[in-house]
Amino acid sequence: MTTTTGPVPAVEIAGVSKTYGATRALRDVSVSVLPGQVHGLIGRNGAGKSTLLRMITGLEQPDTGSVSFWGEPAPSPADRAGWKQRVAAVYQRPSVFPNLTVAENLFAGRLPTLRGGVSWRRVQHDAERILGEWNIDLDPRTSLADAPLEERQMLTIARALEAGTRIVLLDEPTVQLEGAAIRRLFDKVAELQEAGVTFVFVSHFLREVTAICDSASVLRDGRLLWSREGDDIRSDDLVEALLAGQEQRRYRVATAAIDLSHTPAIRLDAVSDKAGDVDGLSLTVGPGELVAIGGSGGSGKYAAGEVMAGLRRATSGRVEVDGEPVRSGDVKASQRAGVGFVPADRHKDGYVPQLSVAENMTMGVMDQLAPAGLVSPRRRTAVSRELIADVALVPPDPSLPVSGLSGGNQQKVVLARALARKPRVLVLISPTAGVDIAAKDAIYGLMVRALEDGVAVVLISDDVEELLVSSRVVIMSDGRVSAELLEPTEEDIVRAIEGLE
Repeated sequence: MTTTTGPVPAVEIAGVSKTYGATRALRDVSVSVLPGQVHGLIGRNGAGKSTLLRMITGLEQPDTGSVSFWGEPAPSPADRAGWKQRVAAVYQRPSVFPNLTVAENLFAGRLPTLRGGVSWRRVQHDAERILGEWNIDLDPRTSLADAPLEERQMLTIARALEAGTRIVLLDEPTVQLEGAAIRRLFDKVAELQEAGVTFVFVSHFLREVTAICDSASVLRDGRLLWSREGDDIRSDDLVEALLAGQEQRRYRVATAAIDLSHTPAIRLDAVSDKAGDVDGLSLTVGPGELVAIGGSGGSGKYAAGEVMAGLRRATSGRVEVDGEPVRSGDVKASQRAGVGFVPADRHKDGYVPQLSVAENMTMGVMDQLAPAGLVSPRRRTAVSRELIADVALVPPDPSLPVSGLSGGNQQKVVLARALARKPRVLVLISPTAGVDIAAKDAIYGLMVRALEDGVAVVLISDDVEELLVSSRVVIMSDGRVSAELLEPTEEDIVRAIEGLE
């Protein structure tokens, strides 16, 4: 008798469990990913996704259960080369070396040699070939430090596949990308899928999961809720799986309706940019009002924040602060007009790690500290001490390098710099990402104090729970406002983001 069997899974997770102290991170989880599939891994924060990804990359070992690739047991924990040959991970913050050139990043750890030395001619030649094949618009000889996030993401994936990896984990790769960049990434995933590359795709944007995934698994509280394939992956079921049994967030800052008799603190009138990431966007925020902006990947929410902060030029429309037009695409003009800004990636855009707390906090007020071009260290220290007290920095030492602070205190430094000019408008992008609960409380407390002082706060985030901090939530889609929610529930926000009735 002949037994018919299906294809051998590219990735097989069999009965995996993991415990950290009293925390059961994973409980008897089994997931199979077939060759050439894009498998979605879905779940809220704390569901067990990160632990499972660490199992698949060999960074963690299961207490029970097993991991295998192509029917063969996973390498031993010490065999890092064996793991890298099988699987690579691409995270929302690309794992690149900004101080190296593009070519050196592509071949990091495996530079081609000739007669005992590095063959730089071959490095250059192979880098040009790879960049051309991937349509990555970078010069292989230049430093990667200033490359756009989109190009760094694509470079990370290219590096993994050029090293021979045929399984790629994409962990929230679209979080900081906008529409055109996301479409380009997805087009490349589809192309590689046709060539037999297997993907595990982690995202909290359900529309992305239903768009590119052939199969999906949902985790809740460390358990596998369900795994499905094809048309059985429905948005309504994903929403229900993610929201069921969840408590509402304990933070909520009430915001009154805009008083039309007062001049808006900030107003965007039919604003569009060259890339089309914002397209006819109109938005008004009053003094002392908190507005949260959410949306799926490519919705334009980050671009909207960059337009407000002067980082992105509007090709049409108008930006006003306190009723006065602001020169578009000019960061200093936006700062002078009264806009403070906290970027999404504090590590890349928020501070200079080698500089001191005082130097970082006062970067935005150098024109006030040194109108004649000469900075008084005593004056800078005095101003920074006031800011340190305002944000409750720990430790409260203005001379410390920012690189020596915890993530939460680094974010406080970035926030202090934004508050140093006493802004009329404060634009925050994912302000509590990657910080602990105590730091999160402190950051929200600073936001509330700014509101009480009459500052308009625009909070842009991918985190639905963070959006619930505001009682007025604006949802963006395709570069413009698609919904405006007052006193929303979490389900209201998720359904609006996903375009569900």
